[in-house]
Amino acid sequence: MIDQIKPGSPMHSKTSISDKPRMQPFLQRDTSLDYEKADLSYYLPSARPQRLESLRQSWSYLAYYHQTPGPFARFTSGHFPAGTTTQKHNHAVMAMHGSLQGPLTLKTPTGDYHLDAGDFCMIGPGVDHHWSNEGPHTASTVAFLIDLERLGDWPEESGIAEACRELETLVTGVHRISSAGNPDLQHAFWRMADQLVAEHAHRKIQLTSRLLVFLSLVLEHLAPAVELDSEDDVALQIRRLLLNRVNDRLTIPEVARELHVSPTLAKTVFRKTYGCGIMAYFNELKIWQSKRMLGNPSMTIDQISRTLGFSSPAYFTRTFRKLTGVTPSDFRSKRGQTGIC
Repeated sequence: MIDQIKPGSPMHSKTSISDKPRMQPFLQRDTSLDYEKADLSYYLPSARPQRLESLRQSWSYLAYYHQTPGPFARFTSGHFPAGTTTQKHNHAVMAMHGSLQGPLTLKTPTGDYHLDAGDFCMIGPGVDHHWSNEGPHTASTVAFLIDLERLGDWPEESGIAEACRELETLVTGVHRISSAGNPDLQHAFWRMADQLVAEHAHRKIQLTSRLLVFLSLVLEHLAPAVELDSEDDVALQIRRLLLNRVNDRLTIPEVARELHVSPTLAKTVFRKTYGCGIMAYFNELKIWQSKRMLGNPSMTIDQISRTLGFSSPAYFTRTFRKLTGVTPSDFRSKRGQTGIC
């Protein structure tokens, strides 16, 4: 549940990103001293005044707060009026600070990081930083912390603890990332932010899944490229790419470019490993997926063809018939009669 701060408290009420005032607040946050002490474990001011006063200054810009499961903590959004400069501080754990509405600047000992909407920084533990809004308008931020000491009750098989430990080795300073250059990351960033600032409540599973997807893509972005040191590695990476992009139109040169190998090498190693060509395998994946879609009577043949990236419904029908021996319409009819998959 999203908390919006009660008027008159140290964390005063704010409006949403669209500047529409809320008529009724969400759950009112406990602002007792005990609660504030709990948050102090994450918020470490770099200079005096005392920690509690520094934390209260941070809270004065807080617009939204959402409770989260471990390893995430303090999932918040802040509003910073033009001319705002916050107090320098650092965190005892990793932090993500991003921009929902810029421009604004994250200032650190290693330099200033200018962020606009969709840009964010991953910040290592103990790195001093503070916000400065030198623009003419109110800026909005999104942030969360990653606490390896409070991973939650996730089983080891989930990979969450492993991912957090790997991220900790990568995030030792400040890493500026623009989601605009990565469609998957951009989509994940805004879907995550929507959980925080949306005008309606979301299911807890949606919040958790979107935070985890975002974390996974950040890790993928920061992790060093894997060296493909054998033909089997190259073939496996091609197969994974085809599985992940089954709804796209891909050519062999595009596949090779994604893996930084030549088209000739890509074709050779894939055929040697899997016994068929790249495009033949890609079409088989598409047809397998189309069989599932044909079980949905609300989808037309044209819609299925477009969804799977075929150049035309006629080409989809030819490919389907070549690989199955029947047309998509015939397959749908027989499936309806016999219940086959």
